[in-house]
Amino acid sequence: MSAFTLDIRGQLNNMRLAESKALWPLFEAVVNSIQAIEDSPNSNQGKVYISAVRDSVYQGTVDTGHEALEKFESFIITDNGIGMDSSNYRSFNTAYSTLKAKKGCKGIGRFLWLKAFEKVEIESTYYENGDHHNRKFTFTPEGISPENNTQIVDATTISTKVTLKNFLAPYKQACPVELDVIAKKLIEHCLLFFVSGICPQIILSDGISESINLNQYFEANIKDSLHQDHFTIKDDEFVIYHIRLPEGATSHELHLCANMQEVLSVDLKKKIPDLQKKIVPLDDPTGFYYIGYVTGKYLDSIVNTTRTNFEFDETGNEISLFGTGKDSIVSTSVELVSAYLSDYLTDIEKKKREQIDAFVAQDKPTYRYLLQNRPEVYQSIPAGLKPDDLDLELHKHVQLWEREIKKQGKELEKIASDIISEDPKYQELFETYWAGVTDISKTCLAEYVTRRKTLLKMLDDALTIQDNGSFKKEDVIHSLICPMRHTSDDVSFEEMNLWIVDERLAYHRYLASDKTLKSMPVIDSDSTKEPDIAIFDQAFAYSDSDEPLTTVTIVEFKKPDNDGKNPVNQVGEYVDLIRSGKKKKANGQSFNITEGTLFRCYVICDLTEKMRTHCLNSSMLPTADNMGYTGFNTYRHMYTEVISYSKLLTDARKRNEILFDKLFTPTLSTIRK
Repeated sequence: MSAFTLDIRGQLNNMRLAESKALWPLFEAVVNSIQAIEDSPNSNQGKVYISAVRDSVYQGTVDTGHEALEKFESFIITDNGIGMDSSNYRSFNTAYSTLKAKKGCKGIGRFLWLKAFEKVEIESTYYENGDHHNRKFTFTPEGISPENNTQIVDATTISTKVTLKNFLAPYKQACPVELDVIAKKLIEHCLLFFVSGICPQIILSDGISESINLNQYFEANIKDSLHQDHFTIKDDEFVIYHIRLPEGATSHELHLCANMQEVLSVDLKKKIPDLQKKIVPLDDPTGFYYIGYVTGKYLDSIVNTTRTNFEFDETGNEISLFGTGKDSIVSTSVELVSAYLSDYLTDIEKKKREQIDAFVAQDKPTYRYLLQNRPEVYQSIPAGLKPDDLDLELHKHVQLWEREIKKQGKELEKIASDIISEDPKYQELFETYWAGVTDISKTCLAEYVTRRKTLLKMLDDALTIQDNGSFKKEDVIHSLICPMRHTSDDVSFEEMNLWIVDERLAYHRYLASDKTLKSMPVIDSDSTKEPDIAIFDQAFAYSDSDEPLTTVTIVEFKKPDNDGKNPVNQVGEYVDLIRSGKKKKANGQSFNITEGTLFRCYVICDLTEKMRTHCLNSSMLPTADNMGYTGFNTYRHMYTEVISYSKLLTDARKRNEILFDKLFTPTLSTIRK
């Protein structure tokens, strides 16, 4: 029978190693050393030395002049394990070897070395058949070459040295450069060996920093915090080890392990919203990150050949009825993590609630009904968010709530045609739906009222004399009430704040804001001076009904302290242009004006002495508060109201005062329990 040949490059091409797992070839070599020591006479006094070799000792940085550590180029792993004897050498030459199957080895872990390194040099002194031997060879994508095996007469010890040589890009760039980070990641990956108490002494050095004894680090920083829980899923037994790391971690993680090695990591902040930052108890200012390790024979049995993932018995998001899926293992583990950290999480949640409540009360009362009716939202929101991020998170939950309400409405419509309204199930669904709609409506109303208050504050600022002694331009004020250079075809209802002038103006059929004739192709004119019916100077106009028009409203703004043209005459000219039929609507059709069409004109300006004279010359009467004028032109069938900016702001505040009071300063009697 001929020997079977393995194409190593083909094997490497079919293997995937993420850049984030650049250190896994090193992990693989260290685990091999640990297992080799287990099988040797030195199992009780095993030692593993790891030498991390850099490209050069130091490299000066140009910008700061400080010395920075260079990238790692190679790793040398030396152990006093059983060595590369005949049995192990044959296994090394056999892909998918079953020699160490009982240890969970898949027989191809060594190929990971060549995914991240150019070559691997191996030298081993071993004892076999009463003699010591020394075997040397180089492992590359082309195979093993050359193999040199000689007998040693005076040898007294056994050892193996594996050199992972010439780190390949991009793994080299992704690998940390700090020795202590390498040490902590090694402990994290091999933690279960340390927990078991059978881990040999592991020493890490780079020839620059002080050597790190991983066993001592584990004893001093990790061992005392170790705790474990047992759980069962579908007859499969699991153990989860809880560990608190004061340093060496940057996030809270859950590791699913196989054969005492970490395989798959889960970011817990996505599972437990309150685990966003390092936990810092009052009695421990150093704080810690939580790391959990889940083990079990089931996980050992489904790890893939490279030990970089699991082959769970599930399709997509569907968990098989005949196996244990990732979701069920993770969800059960998360419950145990939450229980283990319950005291800390309770404190974090309390502070988070206080932050959310203060934010809603002071800045965003629009979310008050959301929190009142859906208190579970507190748990879903991550802890420690900044105000803007918290606002977005709360808004997301409002949208989810709205979606649920709409879904219930669709369900209600569907069953309404099948059953009569007296049916108890229908009544129950209807009550649930109606309660949700009511609360959503309150939330939307609260948001709208908050927006009104903010806009009035912005208008007040626009009407205040600036540091340079002048007022803001009239287009600033105009834009607050209605965006300029737009028509009702491209301005949303939410963008228009016509209620500041008159609540009745919020509903209309047509609107144009600051548009010239030349800019509107539907109007037959090349003039840049003569405005459209909907626009003249800084004005906008619109109608409140279909043909024939019963009312046309014109609003004219003048800059505060303006003392130029007579705006009362200006709006009168607009009316004449409309009545003469020389102007058209945005759709190209003429305005159908009848004798009974009423023109309502608003002039928003400062009541200077000259402006008051214009009003009196037009036979207009002062308002009761003397902050404006009103008048009716019988010939034009035109009602005109001149409103000072002070009156505009004051009246808008008065009309909305009751809404602001109810929302921002509620009393117990006004809150529905």
